[in-house]
Amino acid sequence: MKLSENTAISMPARNLISIIGACMIGAWFGFGVIERLNIIETELQLMQQDLLEASTQKPIDQEHFMLLEFLSKEQDKLKEKIEEEVPNIKKNDMTIQFHEERIIDLEEKNGTN
Repeated sequence: MKLSENTAISMPARNLISIIGACMIGAWFGFGVIERLNIIETELQLMQQDLLEASTQKPIDQEHFMLLEFLSKEQDKLKEKIEEEVPNIKKNDMTIQFHEERIIDLEEKNGTN
């Protein structure tokens, strides 16, 4: 039998539709399996990354982070307190300077009389 582009093949339409349907179902199944494998692989990679990150953080590191956070909050409180006291410190400095000048003036007056 010689096959060419002009060769006629006779086949019942039912068989042809069955073959096309089987090919479509096979392709759908293949793509579904590939997609499911991709999802599983992605989840596995994410879990491995999480596990790696969790294993690198030791309890001592966690304690250091907690201490650092505590010290940061305490520093903020102290900074606010100092900023509240700065005007009073400047006022006290001016008062001390005034009194020093008055004392010097009084000493000069008493020393000259």
